[in-house]
Amino acid sequence: MLVEEMEFLGSVRLADVEGVQQQIVDAVRTLEESGDIQTGHQAGDDGGDEFVT
Repeated sequence: MLVEEMEFLGSVRLADVEGVQQQIVDAVRTLEESGDIQTGHQAGDDGGDEFVT
């Protein structure tokens, strides 16, 4: 499904991609702060694998 959408959209401006990526990061941070998800990306994290629970 994602591949089909990418093919349908064709070329996309880098600024648009970066803007949407930032929206995703902001949403994940909001969910993490509310306790709805845990990414394992916390202070003192050793940078190993990250998991979403």
